[in-house]
Amino acid sequence: MTGFGGWLLRRRISRIALIAGLFPLGMLGVVSAAVVVFVAELQGWRKALEDSLVALAILVIVTLVFQGEWEAVVISAGSTWTSALGLGALTGLYGSMTLALQAILMLAVLGVVLFTVWVNDPVAYWEGFITDFAEQMTELGVQIAEPALLMPLAPLLTGAIAASAVISSVLALLLGSWWASKAGGPDLRAMFIEIRLGNVIGVLMMLAGGVTIFSSMPLAVNLLLVLGIGFSFQGLSVIYWQATKRGWPGTALLLIYLPLLLGPSIAVLGLFLLAAVGFTDNWFRLRRAGGDLT
Repeated sequence: MTGFGGWLLRRRISRIALIAGLFPLGMLGVVSAAVVVFVAELQGWRKALEDSLVALAILVIVTLVFQGEWEAVVISAGSTWTSALGLGALTGLYGSMTLALQAILMLAVLGVVLFTVWVNDPVAYWEGFITDFAEQMTELGVQIAEPALLMPLAPLLTGAIAASAVISSVLALLLGSWWASKAGGPDLRAMFIEIRLGNVIGVLMMLAGGVTIFSSMPLAVNLLLVLGIGFSFQGLSVIYWQATKRGWPGTALLLIYLPLLLGPSIAVLGLFLLAAVGFTDNWFRLRRAGGDLT
């Protein structure tokens, strides 16, 4: 085996070091989770669990040495790597990304519902969080926007955080699966262009959308955010299917990602359009024989 995937398979100590060392480094935490996905997909959940536990022990020891909060490390790293392990194991076992994506979406939906029930009033909870966070930043000499300007975000924060967790998990799944496909695992492109979330998630999307239109209930809005991200990936899958069917060059696909880099408002519009394509495909199967977007 050649390439980065082959290197990871042959050097267990190095990959454990990558899992542990990259996790605390902001966005590189996605790469850490991708290594866990890679191991679970190619070598099974037990090997991935062993690597993750060793990496967790390393992180806890380093945190204790620097007198940090080891409990937070255990919760954060443990939840991230457990999710990555599950996604990789499902993908490797069934040779499909659909079940893995369905699983992470349903976990996110469950998380939003349980959080809403637990705190009783999520809007008030997040308003208090915003106020406390602004005060702490001010004490540290960091100037942010006035809390009053951030309060309109409070009703959406539960869904936004859950949606960002879904995005991070799926990006780790895609990256880990790419490495695995280069090291003898299932073909990433073949799996990606077959993503279809199915009727259950489609009905949930319809219900959340209907309630949002007629009542703007915060729970429905937050669930719509989470499910919309899932259908954005399905919409992207449809476009990649078109690219494969029509023989588009890889550089042409870069145009799909360009709107996502042109600021929040354009990025949101781009994600909305992708979600619309994915949701339509879920019911009308745009990827059947002869089915085109044009």
